Order: sequence, then structure tokens, then C-alpha cells
Amino acid sequence: MIIMNIRQLLLAATGILVPLAGVVLVPAPALDTIAPVVASMTLGLVLATWPRSRSLLPPAAIATGSCSLVITAVSLVAGRASGEPTPEQVLWILLEPPVLMVFVYLPVRWSPPRAALGACVPGLAIALSVQRYLPEGETVWSAIASSLLWLLPGLAAAGVGLYQRYREDERRRAIAEARHEQRLDLAADLHDFVAHDVSEIVAQAQAARMVLAAGDPRLDAALDRIENAGLRALASMDHTVHMLRDSGEAARTPVGGLADLPELAERFGGGHLDVRLELGEVAGVPREPAAVAYRVVVEALTNVRRHAASASTVDIHVAIHDGGLRVIVADDGAGDGESRRPNRKHSGLGLPGLTQRVQSLRGTLTAGPRRPRGWCLTAHIPLEGRHP
Repeated sequence: MIIMNIRQLLLAATGILVPLAGVVLVPAPALDTIAPVVASMTLGLVLATWPRSRSLLPPAAIATGSCSLVITAVSLVAGRASGEPTPEQVLWILLEPPVLMVFVYLPVRWSPPRAALGACVPGLAIALSVQRYLPEGETVWSAIASSLLWLLPGLAAAGVGLYQRYREDERRRAIAEARHEQRLDLAADLHDFVAHDVSEIVAQAQAARMVLAAGDPRLDAALDRIENAGLRALASMDHTVHMLRDSGEAARTPVGGLADLPELAERFGGGHLDVRLELGEVAGVPREPAAVAYRVVVEALTNVRRHAASASTVDIHVAIHDGGLRVIVADDGAGDGESRRPNRKHSGLGLPGLTQRVQSLRGTLTAGPRRPRGWCLTAHIPLEGRHP
């Protein structure tokens, strides 16, 4: 990134300083130097702020092309210069078309289709700039032919931009199709293998309740929780399969939100584990941050079940704080926390995957041991600029 920035600065300095130095070192009439200097300096500013300046490409192209067209109109009104151009004039004459060609290429390559039409102005300016230097007495048809010939460089620049734009769109389509195929394969695997195994677990729990749990309320309650957990897993898996198969907005509806946290805390509690939820004022929180906060709590509680069997209490705090949604899940489980650290071999799952979700919303997620014992997971999701 540093090398790229240095390269941008060098290109920008070249585009700004070289034309200014040329005005001093290679003097020529003002009508021959204004358009190349303006176009070169504008290009230098665009390169200095790239890629943030992409949105400014159409107005920059229109401005530079308009400047060249105004110079051409003034030259024609003032009358064409007689005699052969000087070597200094030739240098400035040769500089203007290449810079204008860049302003044809850039909008066509990077701007939205409608905005890219601004590239027509510098293309037309290249074609008409030759009119300044045609000899006196040139026929109309000869002038038209000259402008048509000088239109070719602009068309060539636009063609290169269109070709590269087409290749980029083609690459994106190929990536999207490959991801779609992967989603379909994953959905098929979930449906054909994982869902089958979970269904078998549910069936075994139901059968065990009928055979073993008679007269023992504790065993009946434990098997009931196993059955309900399996049914919830099947429902979530069914939702995931539909989401993978259908890229529509309805399929991306979050599974849970902040309103579901009390039920989630109650479901994870029971037995020796006391799950205490403190839900602050969260009215108006948009759907996406709410869904990510719900997933944070689910992941934290799941890790307590997996890695902190000795935990007796889990405290969940969810509230709007410091311009964002803050989620804190802390337990008092024993151990040094090594078993709960993210496994780099499975970086797309668990805490690493959850961290990516939070960071995609410009938030932060931290997890680590707390004193005197236990583990604490904290997430902060900014809400500025988001609407419910």
C-alpha cells in the first residue's frame, strides 16, 4: 500500500509540475498551452486521490474537454495562425490529445454507464482540436475529414475502457456463478447428510422418552430439551438450506433479533446454569445489527456449553452505548480459556466468522479471560448512519 501511494504521488507530481515547468522552459502562445496544462494538472489531482476520485471522473472529463473546446472556439474566432508551428508549439500540440484520451478512458472504464457519457466531451475535443492548426483556405470537407481522423484516438481509448469493463463484469459473473454452485452443493450436503443425522437424534430422543423416562421427571426433562434442541437445529438448517438456494431478500431474513434474547436466555438456562439477561433500551435498532448481536449471544452461550461446563452464571448485557449497540456476555467458568480461543484451522466458523460479521458492520469484537475466573465476550456495533 505504501509503494502504491508513493507511485500515485509521483504520478500526481509529474502531472502537476511538468506542465508548469514546461510553460517556463518551453514557452508557446497561451492558446497552445492552456488546455494541455489544465488537463495535465486535473489528471494529476485525480491520480493523487485515486480511488476516492472515481466519482469525480465524469465532471473532470467534462471540465477538461470543455476547456479544450473553448480554446478551439477562441482560436477559430481569432483566426488560424499563419505559417508552420514552432517546435515549442508542436510539443504542446502533441501533449494535449494523449491527456484527453486518458479522460476518455477513465470514465468509460470506472464510472456508471450514464456518467460515462461524460467521456464524449474530451473525445469531441480531440477531434476538433485539429481545426486550430489547419492552414488557411482549407475546404469544409477537408476540415471534416481531419476531425474524423482525429476522432479515432478517442474511440480507441473508449474501446479499451469498454473491453476492460466487459472483462471485469465477466470475471464478477464467473465468481458469482461459482459461489452459487458452492452454495447449492453445500445446501445439498446439509439436506442429504447433516439433516438426516439430526433427524435421527431427535427420533432417538423421542423413543428414549417413551421407554426410559417413565416416572423420572429429571430424565424426562433432559430428553425433552434434547428433542427440542434437535427440532430447533432442523428448523435452522432448513432456513439455511433455503437461504443457500435462494439469493432473494426474503431468504436473507435474520433468524433472530433482540426481541428473541429473553427466550434464548431462558432456553440456555436451567439446571445448574443461571443465565441472567439485562436488556436495555434498544428500540429502533436496525435489523442487521440486531441480528448480528443475537448471533454474538448465541455463539457466547454455545461456547459456555462446550468449554465451560463448570460455569454457574452467565451475565448478558445488551444496550445502546456510545453511538452503538454494545453486547457483553460474561461467565464464571473455570480454566485459563485456552480451550475457547479461536481455532485457526477453522477460521470461517465460531468466533473468527463472528468477528468478520461484526467487522463488516464497522464494529469490534473481543473475547478473553476475566478475573478472578471466567470468560468475557464484548461486541460493539456502530449505529450511526443506519436506519431501522
